[in-house]
Amino acid sequence: MKPSTQARYALRLDRVLRWLADHPDRTPDLHQLAGLACLSPYHFHRVYRALVGETLGETAQRMRLQRAARALSTGQDDLARVARQAGYQSAAAFSRAFGLSYGLPPGRYRQQRLLQRANKEPFMYTVHLQAFEGLRLATLEHRGDYQHIGSTFERLGMLAMSQGLVRSPTDAGPWIGVYYDDPRQVARDHLRAHAGVAIAAQVVPAAPLHALQVPAMPCAVLDYVGPYTEIDAAYDWLFSVWLPDSGKEPGDFPAFEEYVNDPKTTPAAELHTRIYLPLSD
Repeated sequence: MKPSTQARYALRLDRVLRWLADHPDRTPDLHQLAGLACLSPYHFHRVYRALVGETLGETAQRMRLQRAARALSTGQDDLARVARQAGYQSAAAFSRAFGLSYGLPPGRYRQQRLLQRANKEPFMYTVHLQAFEGLRLATLEHRGDYQHIGSTFERLGMLAMSQGLVRSPTDAGPWIGVYYDDPRQVARDHLRAHAGVAIAAQVVPAAPLHALQVPAMPCAVLDYVGPYTEIDAAYDWLFSVWLPDSGKEPGDFPAFEEYVNDPKTTPAAELHTRIYLPLSD
């Protein structure tokens, strides 16, 4: 596929990924989504899989399970309702799919989260100090709930591939998320972040991507393994336990995350994230 053709297809499929992120409770309709992408329904699935790196059904299921995990963690809806919102008419099918991704069936997952919140003893994490060397990123802006940034990374991977910045939506890296706000202080709709992928210093990405320089600086790095929906506990521990005990001062740059493995092929319970807390000199 010629680079110019690939770039056009990526911009068209960007509309599809936005629709999937905005309508998690609706079943994707082939003709509607093909219309959004200005593609023939006969060829839509092949083009989508080639540029996004997975099938339309796999993308939709992963987005729905992420939202289901958040609903189980923070809401009071019964399991049948959560299953329906995730697109499953059968609670048994939902339980199997959720368990494969998150390592626990939905009911036990909810109970575990409640116990973690009630437990007064904070979980311990591994933190090391690192002289971060700096990184230039091609980024896509994200506005809204940080738990929904996965769809922005989907779009970033496809657009970066169409511009020749990466060879595939899961290639190269590192893949970085830069988070500017505290989700407990800023309303979800106003949260700001950038989804990014590393690029060479001389590369200038084309719109809608933008370059962002993460400067060289000392950082505290926390290694977190588990679902993205539970990463807030690691942030709480980093700021409430490690930082006061360390005697360090936070630096003048937002926290950012490096995603070590691929959420498309890794169960949520095994996802490895490095949280970088910039420190003052």
